[in-house]
Amino acid sequence: MRNLLRLLSLSLSQCIHCEKEAFKDHFLCLDCLERIKPAYSMEYKAIPYLFSYRVFSTYDGPLRSAILHIKFYNNPFLARKLGALISQSLWEYIHEVKPDLITFPELNLRRFWVRGFNHVKEILKGAEVPYQRIFKRKGFDPPMANMEREQRKKAVLSHTLRKEWADLLEGAKVLVVDDILTTGETISRLCELLVSVGVKETYAFFLARSL
Repeated sequence: MRNLLRLLSLSLSQCIHCEKEAFKDHFLCLDCLERIKPAYSMEYKAIPYLFSYRVFSTYDGPLRSAILHIKFYNNPFLARKLGALISQSLWEYIHEVKPDLITFPELNLRRFWVRGFNHVKEILKGAEVPYQRIFKRKGFDPPMANMEREQRKKAVLSHTLRKEWADLLEGAKVLVVDDILTTGETISRLCELLVSVGVKETYAFFLARSL
């Protein structure tokens, strides 16, 4: 029944985080929706090849529940709702850095076949942010959440740049949007690829950072 409700773009009756009554079709109750807000006081550390970045909040509470539900319950509708919730912060950063284009990491084939959609792409749609697909991903690596740092360094090499973009990015400013900042290996790899074809400035926006 729950799968059918998702296919029909209808909400579950209970909040996915606290199990109170969900607000309309948002999958979360009003209290949990209000808790999904920017956290500006966190510490930032330098990431190789990344000019600047912004993190919306920490990876806990209702935000964590929403991201997990999107990814592991295959819920693109909640992804768009989440995109709408973080839209103001994302657009503030876009206006600040003024990128020439906005993009996101691709999933590997294993994850895409299981999920059926790219969750970051759906979040961008919900935030009404225009995007381009400039990366591609090969291989069938398992989820990086279970990997140690050295394993992550090898796994991120599966990210490559689409050939048709190689000659179009010189001198550009590119913003990469992703869901969770953990070790920084993925975004560093993506920005290294961008810099290698002449991108002038690289930026990133993350929904959450691991605690």
